[in-house]
Amino acid sequence: MPHTQHLRSALFVDFDNIFINLQQIDSRYAVEFASSPDNWLRWLEAEMPSVNLDHETTARRILIRRCYLNPNSFSSYRPYFIRSAFEVVDCPPLTSRGKTSTDIHMVMDILDALGHATRIDEFIVLSGDADFTPVLLRLRQHDRLSAVLAPGYASPAYKAACDYLIQPDSFIRQALGFTAQEEEPISRPPQRDATMAPANLLERMAARLAEVANVPGGIEASELPAVYKEFNEFRESNHWLGYFSLRRLTEALVSLQPGLDVVEEDPWRVAVVAPPPAPPEAAPAEPTAEPGQPEQSHAPGENGAAPAAHSEPEQRLPDELARYIHQVVNSSKTAVPMASLAQAVSREFGSELAHTGWLGAGTFKELLAELALDGLATSFVNPGYVYNPALHEPPESAGSLGVEPAERADLFAARYPELADLAQKVHRLTDTPYLLPEHYALLLHELAREINEHGYQMTRTSKTVRDRCVERGAPIARSHINFVLIGLSYAGHRFDNKLEQRPDQMAEVLLANTLNLCRAAQMNLTEDETQQLRQWITGGLKPEA
Repeated sequence: MPHTQHLRSALFVDFDNIFINLQQIDSRYAVEFASSPDNWLRWLEAEMPSVNLDHETTARRILIRRCYLNPNSFSSYRPYFIRSAFEVVDCPPLTSRGKTSTDIHMVMDILDALGHATRIDEFIVLSGDADFTPVLLRLRQHDRLSAVLAPGYASPAYKAACDYLIQPDSFIRQALGFTAQEEEPISRPPQRDATMAPANLLERMAARLAEVANVPGGIEASELPAVYKEFNEFRESNHWLGYFSLRRLTEALVSLQPGLDVVEEDPWRVAVVAPPPAPPEAAPAEPTAEPGQPEQSHAPGENGAAPAAHSEPEQRLPDELARYIHQVVNSSKTAVPMASLAQAVSREFGSELAHTGWLGAGTFKELLAELALDGLATSFVNPGYVYNPALHEPPESAGSLGVEPAERADLFAARYPELADLAQKVHRLTDTPYLLPEHYALLLHELAREINEHGYQMTRTSKTVRDRCVERGAPIARSHINFVLIGLSYAGHRFDNKLEQRPDQMAEVLLANTLNLCRAAQMNLTEDETQQLRQWITGGLKPEA
């Protein structure tokens, strides 16, 4: 058996920082993190993506596990980490204000690990403390990879210093195990009212959906309501034809069109998938020899052909795939999402790739690592991208969707020319989502509505608000909503289920948080710029009657 190459990793956990930040989001997340480290350790080793593009590396192995905690406050969780083979470093308070020595302990241990006899390829730091920015830069100088988890707000400089940012939402759902079923709105009707859709309407809508989705990358969810409104029956109905949400109606339409599929991005989209390959034709029967004639031989030799008729196409296909991927990526104005690229490849080479498991690579990501894609780069910023560094900006690991599409930036500049420059600057330096003022207003209205109706639970709230915004035609991603929720929490807003949530109050708190982020980024705003910032964040809200 060949030797399996591992990505050798070291894990350093700032327990107090992670626990307190998760507790601010939801106390259940904090308890699960503290009492079941085995679960998220397995996710780190087996499922967490890596920026290492060496296709021979098949797994991550965490060789060093260290947890730093305050024994005065969290001693009850110490046994769980000892049981999971952690070295637990007690960091009691050293000052009257409760300041511990966790930071300096972690920095010294990380630097010591650089000289370990076994080369450590990757350093995983679970902490949102921006004080670790210099040590991440030092790791990069030594050609080591770094991954960071920051459940709360993390400064752009801290995130830029690491190679991979673990998205808090992904960590909560995938590593801690809080599944999508727990996030569903509690008032969602269990079944559809079939009487709300006239006969043949769904079939006609499905056919129209197939037409508009038949473009590279498909059609985003926020664009679907405009397509459905082309049908008078839909405009005259309520409750999404009895499906009660855009997503459920779209899934019903997709089920009527075998060539369509829902692509799980943020926001999700509908795209055309490759048709199922036709069954192979039966090979013609071998001719039988006449009596008295010798049988034909198929062995290689002067009178027979070698039985390697299919070897040439098999060698040709990887080169054709690489040429096609270069063509798709280089013709795009922005980085191409990995899922969209996989669908384009499936459409173009469906019959040749069928039943090959991506030519034996197992996944499309692994196939990319094996192809000769000189000049192209791969980014595993969620949801994963392929791009040409000479033509495209690298996707950013920001709380927003990274580099905004050019057409969305043009729309902002066309509608709000007096705000666009400042908004773009604030977005790039603080990660504040580059949304239109009316989209901020919609987000805050739906946020207040959801919390007032069903209470606050971050993962469920962000998912429901995202779906409602998309249904209203606004391209607002879940990461945008999470950024706003974390910002409101850090600025002192409390999502108390006993108090009515008001959009105008949340807008003021969000504005105060944005001003704090600007100060932290050393942006000295003038009075005019402060007023422009207010107009951007709060200007879309209509005054209450």
